[in-house]
Amino acid sequence: MIHEKNDGWELVAVYGMEYAFGAHDYSISGVFEVEPRTCPGFIYRCSISLGHTNMSPSEFRAFIETIAFEYNGDTYHLISKNCNNFTDEISHRLNCKGIPGWVNPLAKRKER
Repeated sequence: MIHEKNDGWELVAVYGMEYAFGAHDYSISGVFEVEPRTCPGFIYRCSISLGHTNMSPSEFRAFIETIAFEYNGDTYHLISKNCNNFTDEISHRLNCKGIPGWVNPLAKRKER
């Protein structure tokens, strides 16, 4: 599992695809998948290994489809429920290490 950092956007890469969470005005999922390092409108910056999952590809697909219901586009919040929070939660649920603290410093400041 890899954490991909783009210019202003965070994604998590698992089994050859990247998954992210973005905002829109509808009460449907804001989770989407793209080919690695090709998120439209963003410039790829770096990758950070977060570990490996024990889920099979089909188990992961079921997992991501389930968690997608928890991330509706109209619930996106710049500080408290953003693409960084999504990648961190995915990582923890897959028993990998979380994203580095420097990735989402505003959320860390809010927790204090």
